[in-house]
Amino acid sequence: MTNEKYPLAFIDTVKAQLGEELSLFLAALDSVAPVSVRLNPSKPTSLFAENEKISWAASNGRYLPERPVFTLDPLLHAGAYYVQEASSMFLETVWKSLELSHQNLNILDLCAAPGGKSTHLLSLMSKSSLLVSNEIIPNRNKILRENITKWGNPNVFITQSEADKFSAAAHFFDVVVVDAPCSGEGLFRKDKNAIAEWSEKNVALCSVRQQSILENIVPTIVPGGYLVYSTCTYEPVENDLAVAGWLEKGFSLVRLNDVPQEVTPTKLGYQFYPHRTKGEGFYMAVLQKDGERKARQADVAKAIIMTSQEKSLAETYLAQPDDFTLLQKDERTYAIPQQHRRAFQYLSKVVNIRQAGVYLGEQKGKDFLPSHDLAMSTAISTNLPRVELSLEDALRYLRCETIRIDSPLRGWALVTYQNLPLGWVKLLDNRVNNYYPKEYRILMRG
Repeated sequence: MTNEKYPLAFIDTVKAQLGEELSLFLAALDSVAPVSVRLNPSKPTSLFAENEKISWAASNGRYLPERPVFTLDPLLHAGAYYVQEASSMFLETVWKSLELSHQNLNILDLCAAPGGKSTHLLSLMSKSSLLVSNEIIPNRNKILRENITKWGNPNVFITQSEADKFSAAAHFFDVVVVDAPCSGEGLFRKDKNAIAEWSEKNVALCSVRQQSILENIVPTIVPGGYLVYSTCTYEPVENDLAVAGWLEKGFSLVRLNDVPQEVTPTKLGYQFYPHRTKGEGFYMAVLQKDGERKARQADVAKAIIMTSQEKSLAETYLAQPDDFTLLQKDERTYAIPQQHRRAFQYLSKVVNIRQAGVYLGEQKGKDFLPSHDLAMSTAISTNLPRVELSLEDALRYLRCETIRIDSPLRGWALVTYQNLPLGWVKLLDNRVNNYYPKEYRILMRG
């Protein structure tokens, strides 16, 4: 590896941080990137159970010895795991150090696509907590919705709004996670295009944009609440210097417990270098807003009385129907967790909510068509008919092809792979109708 592959200004920045370790750093950028996944504790599988644990995300983060063809694994499509870069799983160390796992929280993931940190938060947070996962760019918001749908947790609202829209929700969030748009230096090993796109001008523009985002979002944090700020760069102006100004604007620095020794503490945060850690370049800092945070009480608002039709739908499709309020929009039916009903009513007046709770399905004349979102949800009833598929049939199903099912069942049924739902079929006397969403179908052949 020669320095000519990288801009000299970038080399100077990293050399100022690493000194004689610069050659080791550059050699790491020329090596094969590690492969890592994060398991979904709500959809247990024995897959990867014996793999090496990621030290800062040991609960569910695992390294793989090589990169498999993930597309041809039905368990990926079932939401059993998420393919995520290891360094960004540092969020687990933050969560454990702050002892947030059992608290009732309102959480905002502001720049959420494609969904790595949001799905991680859904696994880390308590069952009474609410996650608001936001992405402003439409096509990235679509990817975010797909990944969160696969993960299956109903305690999430997906929004599509600029950061300044959230400022109206003053003191609403206990934790705000900002994975800020940055110059992307941490992507140099995995994405060589990131090198060509890098410039000192872009670093400066990113710094300005980051501060604008923070200016808009900090009013939403409750006194005593937390701001978790991260980037995938090594630039001090986007990392420690971006954080430093907020120590004079009503925030205090939080130092974490039990940080693995391979993670490098900076003056204000934590930096991942690829020659020191088994992961990509990444930075994270945690700040606490001044003031005393009051424990958030669970919402015990009186349940809305359902119509007989709504009650029938809830009892048919949901494992705990009394835990939800049904919402009708056009012909579509959504199930909003009772404990987040007031939050939904409040936030729907502030930001653009694209998805909330569980989309149950759509009424077509006299027939109710259950949705793919429902099939993926962990809130779905365990009493619904299920048909287990082989690997070969599961892949046919995921390609939206015709499959044969030898079963006395008729009507709607979930198809599963290793006991995890993949979606719906409708079993008729002489055929099987495949209802896997066409936009999700896989095109790859083994």
